[in-house]
Amino acid sequence: MKWFKSQIFWKIYIINLAIICTLLGLMFIVSRIILPEISKEQYRQVTDKTVLRMKDQISLIAKDLQSLENYVQSNENFKSNDFNQLSRGLANIVDISPYIDSGTVLDTNGYVRAFYPNDLKHLKNYNLSKREYFQQALKTQKIYLSNVVSADTGRYLLVVSIPVVNDHKEVERIVNLSLRIENNEIFQSIFQSFKIGENGYTFIVDRNGKIISHPSKERIGKDVSQNPIVKKLLKKQSGYQEVTNTNGITMLASFEYIPILDWGVVAQIPADEIYEPYFAFQKSLWTISLVTFIVLSILTALYARQIIHPIRRLYLAVDQVAKGDYNQRIEKIDNTEIGKLSSRFNEMIQYIRQSKTNLQLKEEQLKEQKEFLRKIIDMNPSYIYAIDKEGNFTLVNESFAKLLGTETQHLLGKKIDDFQFNIESNPVSVWEEIEKMKERIVLEEEFKDQEGKTRWVETVRLPIFSPNEGTDQILFVSTDITERKQAEELLRKSEKLAVVGELAAGVAHEIRNPLTSINGFMHLLKEECETHKHYFEIMESELERINFIVNEFLMLGKPQVMNFQRKDVSVLLKDVMTLLDAQAILNNVKMISEFEPNLPLLYCDENQLKQVFINIIKNAIEAMTNGGEIKVQAKVQDSCLVIRFIDQGCGIPKDRISKLGEPFYSTKEKGTGLGLMVSYKIIEAHNGSIKIESEVGQGTTVDIIFPI
Repeated sequence: MKWFKSQIFWKIYIINLAIICTLLGLMFIVSRIILPEISKEQYRQVTDKTVLRMKDQISLIAKDLQSLENYVQSNENFKSNDFNQLSRGLANIVDISPYIDSGTVLDTNGYVRAFYPNDLKHLKNYNLSKREYFQQALKTQKIYLSNVVSADTGRYLLVVSIPVVNDHKEVERIVNLSLRIENNEIFQSIFQSFKIGENGYTFIVDRNGKIISHPSKERIGKDVSQNPIVKKLLKKQSGYQEVTNTNGITMLASFEYIPILDWGVVAQIPADEIYEPYFAFQKSLWTISLVTFIVLSILTALYARQIIHPIRRLYLAVDQVAKGDYNQRIEKIDNTEIGKLSSRFNEMIQYIRQSKTNLQLKEEQLKEQKEFLRKIIDMNPSYIYAIDKEGNFTLVNESFAKLLGTETQHLLGKKIDDFQFNIESNPVSVWEEIEKMKERIVLEEEFKDQEGKTRWVETVRLPIFSPNEGTDQILFVSTDITERKQAEELLRKSEKLAVVGELAAGVAHEIRNPLTSINGFMHLLKEECETHKHYFEIMESELERINFIVNEFLMLGKPQVMNFQRKDVSVLLKDVMTLLDAQAILNNVKMISEFEPNLPLLYCDENQLKQVFINIIKNAIEAMTNGGEIKVQAKVQDSCLVIRFIDQGCGIPKDRISKLGEPFYSTKEKGTGLGLMVSYKIIEAHNGSIKIESEVGQGTTVDIIFPI
């Protein structure tokens, strides 16, 4: 088949022509869109720099003019009323300041009392009190720079009015220093030298929109406040904008507001001058594009003809390889890149065949090993998980996922901070410990399972090191020791209870007999001895306290006979509140009952429960040294009967709440801890539980929960 009849040839040729046309089209589009903007931006940079330079120059001039204030205030010539001395002071200023061409001295009524040079002699005794610069300087007692002023001589001036103030802070006279805009060579040389391009120019306007400086001197003093750019300058704005000048020429102008004088500077260039390089480039672009198109078309045809044949052979061979046939080979074509490509293709096919065999074998081995390791990890009852430096889970076994009530795939890649299962763990401190130790760490931790219950685990933390980055991950292996902890706690409490029982059985009876004798003899002594009665009263109260403690011992040491009956809890609570009402009133405590109607009857021992209620309410009253309210609530919640006592007492620190109910542990100064221990024992006998929540300084809430 001839090359010019090949579809591949025409595809290559047409695609290349399309690319060439597209590139040329894009070139034209880009040049039409971007080049004008580039030209505009380049000239904008020029105009922006120009206005900023002029702004700096004007600011320097303003500072120089403002510095004249101190000079005038300190010059002795201006403190005199003599004409010659005042004129001499003006002459000195004209000599030392390149910006001051003339000056006058006015009294406080606005009359001219001195002048310089002599071409102002017609102003002697002339009243200038209505001039704004005079009024502003007299009113503010500060230097004032005027707008463009049209003098009686036909000149345009900038006037610097400086008040001369005496020691009593009173204005004695006003010194007016004038800059003759058209005649001041320094002023004109600074601002007339800013030329931009061929026809660009700059001009300055004052705070009222009058021209201060312009290449055309006849424009100085003209009011251009209606010019769009000048309007923005009068609003204290700066920027870049297209505008039409007074000759109807479109200009692109940068403008800058000068805060120190409330002036504005404008630098503008004709738009035609800005876009002139672009128009010239666009004309030459057509010729270049036509020649480029013809040359590239010919080269594309030759190139397509040369590569079509070997490319087709390569295509057929690759197509067979893509279908899974790795026995393909291509005979050497030539010594060009296409020929070398065919040789490398043959080498690649051979390497692929070998690699495929090896990869299949290794893949099967890795898959088996991965499945084996995964099964071992998932079958392990310990909680196994790993995190990286960002705190993301990288490994999770099924035991750990079940602990959190989810599945392993839902944990991988998630942040460890999103799952609050570890009560006290801090990822930052874990990393610091691992970095310091450089070995495994074993510690006990508290976990929360999916039901929110606390579980104790023994955790081994193992650092996983990366060859280049040090500690890369941390592996956690946690073994559940909750049952062991609970057994230890029960053992500890049972040991204490055994000691208390033995102490009650062995000590209580031994104390009661001598205690009875002591109490009897003390009553006899009290009747016979009339003096020191208060000592006997103290001894009686202490003996009663000893007797109370002995009774509590006996209660612990001797099993109590329970008489269970169906009782109304609200009635029991009202009886206890009535019993303790007097004690509450004495302590300025008010008890409030909040009982739900139709509460279910509770199968209980009435006397035992009353003892528990009395203990809790008495503790609440004693904790409220400054008085307050005790709320006693009874309600049904989550299929349980909940009795709640809420006080406004001093509260209990959180670290001490867990120890409440242990023998001989009390938060009160003279407490034994046996009362609350007995209460816990009674509630446990009723298959109930006690829950205590407290906040120091706020109060304590005690919940007694009975299953219904």
